[in-house]
Amino acid sequence: MMLESKRKRSVGRSAGMAKRRFTAERAHRGDLFFSASPAAPMASLLRRSRLSRFKRFILCGVYLAGVLVMAASGAITPPPALSQSREEVREEFHQTYPLAAGGRISLENMNGAAHITSWDRNEVRVDAVKTASTPERLAEAKIQVEASSDAVRIRTKYQYEDSAEEDRTHINPASVEYTLTLPRTAKLEDIELINGALDIENIGGDVKASSINGPVIARGLSGEAKLSTINGPLEVTFDRLEAAKPIALNSVNGPVILTIPSDASAELKANTVHGAIENDFGLPVRRGRFIGNDLAGKIGNGDASIKLSNVNGRISIKHAADNRPLSKATNLLTEGGRADGSKEPYNVYIGPEVERSMREAQRAMQEAQRNMQVDVQQSLREAQRANEQAMREAQREMQRESQEIAREVQREQYNFKFHDWDSSGLRRSDRESKTFTVSGAPRVSVATFDGSITVHGWDRSEVMFTALKRARDDETMRAVRVRAEQRGAEVTIVAELDRSAVRHTNGGATVQFDVYVPRRSGVLRATSDDGRLRVEEVDGDIELRTSDGAIDVQNGRGRLRANTGDGRIRIIQFDGETDARTGDGRITLDGRFAQLSAHTGDGSILLTLPADSNAIIETHAESVINDGLAAADEGDSSRHVRRWKVGRGGNLFTLQTGDGQIVLHRADSSRSNTAAQ
Repeated sequence: MMLESKRKRSVGRSAGMAKRRFTAERAHRGDLFFSASPAAPMASLLRRSRLSRFKRFILCGVYLAGVLVMAASGAITPPPALSQSREEVREEFHQTYPLAAGGRISLENMNGAAHITSWDRNEVRVDAVKTASTPERLAEAKIQVEASSDAVRIRTKYQYEDSAEEDRTHINPASVEYTLTLPRTAKLEDIELINGALDIENIGGDVKASSINGPVIARGLSGEAKLSTINGPLEVTFDRLEAAKPIALNSVNGPVILTIPSDASAELKANTVHGAIENDFGLPVRRGRFIGNDLAGKIGNGDASIKLSNVNGRISIKHAADNRPLSKATNLLTEGGRADGSKEPYNVYIGPEVERSMREAQRAMQEAQRNMQVDVQQSLREAQRANEQAMREAQREMQRESQEIAREVQREQYNFKFHDWDSSGLRRSDRESKTFTVSGAPRVSVATFDGSITVHGWDRSEVMFTALKRARDDETMRAVRVRAEQRGAEVTIVAELDRSAVRHTNGGATVQFDVYVPRRSGVLRATSDDGRLRVEEVDGDIELRTSDGAIDVQNGRGRLRANTGDGRIRIIQFDGETDARTGDGRITLDGRFAQLSAHTGDGSILLTLPADSNAIIETHAESVINDGLAAADEGDSSRHVRRWKVGRGGNLFTLQTGDGQIVLHRADSSRSNTAAQ
């Protein structure tokens, strides 16, 4: 009742909306696959239906994808049996089987990861680790191997597969993690995982592999490849491409990343329903009228065939860092439906009827041209309206951001002043303050394990801080320690939590710092494991790092490095060098920058420059809006990577977003004058 034969089906969407394709191969009995997952209720219901096994599998897969998306968003939480993983019982399996250099390998596994690599031996080594919550569950999973000199077939068989009890559920079945080492030129005939990650490395033969729930990562490939996943990223790297070895990568939910040699020769075709397409070879991407993106191009001579498709997620085509010359790229996208417009002389006698017909055809052509002009003008008006709408959206986003910043500041001021009660349950609070006298430009370091840090610049030769400590109870409060010391011009302020002395290690305590430093400081370092960072009126070498929180900098100059794992970055009226990076958040930049680099994984970037700025701006984004900045686009507007010359040009500013838009804005004269004063 597991996977006993090979079948190939397609799950597609209707033509005209967008193109996508995902191959579901050798898939039977969706009720068995998902009986140990959140889709068990759906599987139980479908078992009673008259649908075929393959249709039951597909419906269960779609249902499970929805469950995973809801779980990731916090809308649902898994049951205790699924959310608590206990490896109480363990059993290992180690065997070696002879296999020809070009032999075939297949693997079927319901629960557990698979790691596949190669060596220079004509044999296959199978290392497996079974884990389960009880000995009974462990005994239900059997590792079956069918080996011959030219093929090795491995599968995990569960005892209840042959059970006649249709309504029986199996919670927490055993999992099996495989490590396979095989001849370098062997073929992965069929690798199928249901719940588990798959990684493949240095396989020279053909590869056909898939995972329903889990990432698929393959490196060092050189043969024909068909790889797919439903829920998880798909990352594939090729050492070389061959003309007779096509490549097909498919995903439903997750990014697809392909890396090929810089001097590769291939014909590329890529399409997405919801997701961007980017490439390092300069090929343009066509955006659908309503939905979807596609790319078609040739690099080099176009020898190998590469097809990529994705439903919900981006596609990235990269070249390897191999110091080879980059292959020439040729766009193969066609607009279609256009005539060549050529006119040949007609010297043969034409009768009156024919002449009349030709005149009518000419009038029809002229009418068509007039209609075309009307359509063009209408399209221009629509584009102008769309641009104006985008500008309004950008302005509304700026207004929303300003309002959000103001609310955050008010909340922090309120919490700092009225700290007797906290919504997080940290009901114990205490304050401590200290002042250090410094000379010249001090070096100040502030760090906290959890909490916000606010640093103000002032005109005193002193460093003063106030620490607001909050804790769940007295025991946790005693484990919180603030260490402050001075060594010459260096001042260090650190909040520490002795986690070994408290029962609650998560969310049990915070320390919030309010710090004043000389306006012109030599070095300022502020670090929080989980909290917001804010710096005002400070000049110098500034480095700000937080694992999970927003970063705000206002009215400063010098060198700034701002890095947050998951939060927005807002830099206003800063002069000097700036490097801003966030994993997931928008970046707002406003100032006179000598050098600038901004990167966000999933968010928009808003850059505001004075009207007299001179720079070269390189943007990496699907959408770039120029809101009044005197910038000339130096390249093809259809490319993902574009360069803009601002004023007379100058230093290179780099702006990069994975899934967001970039807005270039010109500061108004009143604000520019204010900033200059």
